[in-house]
This record gives sequence, structure tokens and C-alpha cells, in this order.
Amino acid sequence: MPGFEREYYNQAELWRNELLDIPEERERIRKTIDLIPYDVKTILDAGYGNGAFLNTISNAYEVVGLDSSEEALKYVKTTAILGDISRMPFEAENFDLVTCLEVLEHLPLDTYKRALAELQRVSRKYIIISVPNCEDLDFQLVICPSCRCWYNPNRHLRSFDMAKMKTLFEHFSLDKIEEIGPLDSLPRYNRYLFTAYRLWRSSLPPNTAVCPMCGYKVESDRKYDTTTFSNGPKNYIIKPIKLFARLVWRPYYKRRWLLARYQRQT
Repeated sequence: MPGFEREYYNQAELWRNELLDIPEERERIRKTIDLIPYDVKTILDAGYGNGAFLNTISNAYEVVGLDSSEEALKYVKTTAILGDISRMPFEAENFDLVTCLEVLEHLPLDTYKRALAELQRVSRKYIIISVPNCEDLDFQLVICPSCRCWYNPNRHLRSFDMAKMKTLFEHFSLDKIEEIGPLDSLPRYNRYLFTAYRLWRSSLPPNTAVCPMCGYKVESDRKYDTTTFSNGPKNYIIKPIKLFARLVWRPYYKRRWLLARYQRQT
């Protein structure tokens, strides 16, 4: 894992939040558990994050978690190991079910392709995947105030829809898929005008964002004033612009996540 990527995923701020305190996250985990077939006894959770899913099901199944973040490991209350999802240290068909929840959107292309192959290799029967639903990656971009690189602050590198989910795997067929979570607004907007607006506003990335080019992090450099862009005269201009944009380009709504189950082809 490259240095700046490792720095991002080893931030305590990413993992210390208790997801089970958030109603929509509880629903996502509950619906994932509901998808587990009756004949499953062993589960691998590839990319366990802070362990919210693993910790919830640990008493009902024989479970193992794998993640590349040393910091995330601190929050898992069951068997978990450090490892690379693209080179998993398990025998072929070692688990009845492999889950990969909110992970695939983060993976660089080469890692992504190898990870899909590895998920198929180590699963004996089923794979469950959850990803953001029809995420607009361009809309999420932020600008590094140090090197001016544009990047996704959450390290999301690809977007998924129903059609893409149907073609993820070669040896597993889609068994069930649904849209879950709260209704989120998906903006409609003129991309050129929105790009100009972001350049003009020059707002800072979130505190947890780490620039993939130079490693800049908001709290690491005090010469950038984090209050500059949230107060002052610009705010009086920004509010009318946002209101006008909502009237001209009305948003549409979609569920936050896609949740899919796959079964090994016989």
C-alpha cells in the first residue's frame, strides 16, 4: 500500500465511530445479515473496517476478518488479521460465504481486478457485496490547497449501478440484489459551472482527507485557515447560487447502497 494511502486508512478518526449508533448503518448491517443463507457456517469478511458487521455476527458463525489497516484491527472483537484483499492468505474455497462491504469502490484498478478473483477463489458457496449506489464521483471531488490535485476525499475510485453489479464475477452468478438505505438526493448540475464554482470557492477538504499526490492533510498545516471559507462575504454569495442551482437543476433521489448476493455456478 502506498505511503499516503496507508496514512489515510490508519487514521483513528475513520474507525472510532460506532456505526451501530447510526440508524441507516444499522439497517445496512441488518439487511446484510438477512441475506446470509441458512447453510452458511463459515464467513470471511474481506475489508472489515471497524468491525461493525463482524462484531454483530461473531456469535452466530465461525468468522474471520481481513483488512490492510492496522488501526482498524483495534476495533474488531473477533478473529481478524492484517492482509491484502488482492492476495488473501487462505486456501481455495475455504469459506462458505465471503462478504466485502463498502470496499470495492476504494480499490485501485489492478488491486480491484485481483480482489474480484480472490473473492471467488476463497469462497465455497456465496459472496455478498455492498457498494454505494450510483455515486457521482465528479461531484465528490475536492481540491488540495497545497498541490491543487483534484481527488475524492473518501478514496472512492469507481461507481456502481445495477448493470455493473450483474457482471462482477466470472464464476458466481447474481442471486439477489436490492437498493437499501435512506433516500439520498443525487444532484443534477452543469459540470463546467460546478467546476468553476469549486475553483472560486476554494473550500478545504474534510479533516480526514489525505491528498494522494502530496500527502496534504488539513490539520497538518496551520498556514491554511480552516475558517476562511465558511464565513465572510463569500457566504452571502454562495447561498443564492446554491438556491438558484437547486431550482434550475432539480435533484433526483436514490437509495444509498446496493446490496447483492452471488452464488457459485455449478
